[in-house]
Amino acid sequence: MARNPRSGDDGSEPEPTPEDTIDVEEAEPGDEDPEAVAGEVPSLAGEILWHDEPGEKIVIVFAGGKGGAGRSLLVANLGVFVSRLGREVIVADLDPAGANLHTYLGLEPILPTPGSMLRPPGPPRVDRVPGMSLRLCRPPRSIEPGDDALRAETLTMAQSLEADVLIMDLGLQADPLTLDAFLSAHAAVLALVPEPAGVERAYAFVRAALFRRLLHGDDDPAVVARAVLAADHVGQLNSPTHLVAALSGAHPDAAEAIRARVLSFSPHILVNKCRTRADMEMVDGMVSALRRRWGINAEPLAAIEYDDAAWTSTRQRRPFMLEYPGSNLAQGIERMARRLLASTVRRESRG
Repeated sequence: MARNPRSGDDGSEPEPTPEDTIDVEEAEPGDEDPEAVAGEVPSLAGEILWHDEPGEKIVIVFAGGKGGAGRSLLVANLGVFVSRLGREVIVADLDPAGANLHTYLGLEPILPTPGSMLRPPGPPRVDRVPGMSLRLCRPPRSIEPGDDALRAETLTMAQSLEADVLIMDLGLQADPLTLDAFLSAHAAVLALVPEPAGVERAYAFVRAALFRRLLHGDDDPAVVARAVLAADHVGQLNSPTHLVAALSGAHPDAAEAIRARVLSFSPHILVNKCRTRADMEMVDGMVSALRRRWGINAEPLAAIEYDDAAWTSTRQRRPFMLEYPGSNLAQGIERMARRLLASTVRRESRG
């Protein structure tokens, strides 16, 4: 059964000073715009599976993709769709290449004054999207390359907020913070566009996340695996299968632990802006290749068609889930939401 969305604020959301940013008013309960909430939630029929544990939020993360992959647009509109199901949703912007979720949600940018640029940035900002049980958590200014502290603070703020669902836009960067958030989520989505550079970067990100899972930490399997790989001067151990085989003789327990970590790594693959049948089939092709080459149980999430609704709604600064609920893009978002929420139910039931 669905829980009622929480009303009001939890008291933890910081308010910036007027001299630091342009003020963005947060909607109070009862101040919703009737036009923003009018109409029924679009549905392809059937009840959406939901894992309901009091006090536990579902965490969904999106990562990967090169510039223009549409990852942020998908995150924002997924948040809109889930919030219209009656859930309290947080979307968090952790993209160091350009935090712009506010654009797709119709919120104003945070524009620092010259004086504020000379002072510490202050706490992350939390704004409610008018008319919805949806809030945006974002850094107080643009994240500069290498500003890990600001990204980490924004991540901590987003995780601390009370909500049913937390959806994070991690960006393309495969740094430790991004990889750890990707690996710890209930559902981790790798987004890409069907072009050579996008595919190459997607494989590189998956490889980085996989080896972060296998080798990071001070436990015995990770320590032994790092030692074996460090001794591989000729590059024979170029896949998890080779690594497990090398460990099996002298270190069978470590080999079994590494094998289990590989099998439990299940990223969701999403191809966006598909224009041809070959583009649509790329999802299954990547899943098959990851299983064959690295033994990864990747899951095909969605192949989303290119749709002018995305471009038009962005210019209007309105989520396309509200402006064009019958579009192919909106239906693709719903299919994606169903599969992601169902995967969290399956994961919890296995756990």
